[in-house]
Order: sequence, then C-alpha cells, then structure tokens
Amino acid sequence: MTERLPVLNVLLVRHAEAIPVGSPGYEDRDDDRPLTAAGEQAALDLADELEPYQLHAVYSSPYARSVATVEPTAQRRMMRVTVLPDLRERLLTTESRPDWEDHLTRSWSDLDYRLPGAESGREAQVRARAQLDLLRSRHAAGGTVLVGSHGNLISLLLATLERGVDLAFHLAMPNPAIYHLQHDGVGWRVMGGHGFRDAAQDS
Repeated sequence: MTERLPVLNVLLVRHAEAIPVGSPGYEDRDDDRPLTAAGEQAALDLADELEPYQLHAVYSSPYARSVATVEPTAQRRMMRVTVLPDLRERLLTTESRPDWEDHLTRSWSDLDYRLPGAESGREAQVRARAQLDLLRSRHAAGGTVLVGSHGNLISLLLATLERGVDLAFHLAMPNPAIYHLQHDGVGWRVMGGHGFRDAAQDS
C-alpha cells in the first residue's frame, strides 16, 4: 500500500488594502500598487495573528501589494518571501475599461469567457491549482506555508474545492482575508476562512 504524504497546510492570504486602480503614478502599473496606510497596519496585524503558527516557508505573488502583506510575517521570523509568478492576479482585461464589472460578472457565469489577450476563469483555475500542486511537491514532508495572492484568483481556486463559491463570494472577500487549505496526503480541502464554516467545528 502506498504511504500517504504528511499533511500540508496552506494559509492563503488575499492582500491587504492597496491604493485604488488608476491612482496617480500607477495608471498603467497595477502590479506596482502599494498598500495604503491602513493596509500596512493590516499586514502588521496579520503578522500578530499568525504568531502562533510554525511556518516553513512564505510565498507571494510578484505584485507589490501581495508581497507587502506577507513581508512583516516573514521578517519577524527572519524568513524570505519566495515569489511565484503564477500566484499573480487573474487578468480580466488588458486595459482599463468602464464596463469591467460586466465582464467580471460574465466571466463567473461562463468560465471559458475572456476578452482578447486576457485570461478566462477556467485558465486562471488551472494556473492556481498548479501552484497548489507545486507547493505540495516542494513540501513533501508537510508543514505549514503562508501564501499571498489576490481576490479573484483565490476565489476561482476555492471554487474548484467548494460548491457555492461564486461572484458574490468574491465580491464579499475582505482585504486581507485568510483561507486555510489542507492537503491530507490524498487531496486538497478547505478547512476554514472568511465565508466558510470552520472545519474544526465539525470534528
């Protein structure tokens, strides 16, 4: 009989509050948008909240707002943030559009819908699941890792694991938000997080 891999826990974090899209100096630099003062404080609060956890690695999307959200936690532990490019946000459009919300809504009702040059919901899901599998292979011995990413990508990933994750779930996700995913040696499941019943309550 094949022996199961040890349990791997992933603390998946949506970044804290960033300056708005289109802010002066960042009109065409979405990936460089920094955190607001409130977002910086939230990142420090996140480090406090995660103090009880023994972390084996810290990962992030390459976008500045994601790195800045997990960096205080890494710094307190004298750990480095490892950037994984495919943790970046889902590309809904290739340019600023006043009707982006209409396209977002359509992309949730049709996972294969995408604007030219952009990324469909299904493509983003495949990318996100591949990142989970990468983490599983990197941490075959198990443990707990912190992973910073973005709301749309996280929601699409969660939708592959749990029914009921939809556009409304995505729009209700706060900044920051934490989701506990676990690989039990066989497959992934959601253990808890904003909008979910904590799996620990069922044990």
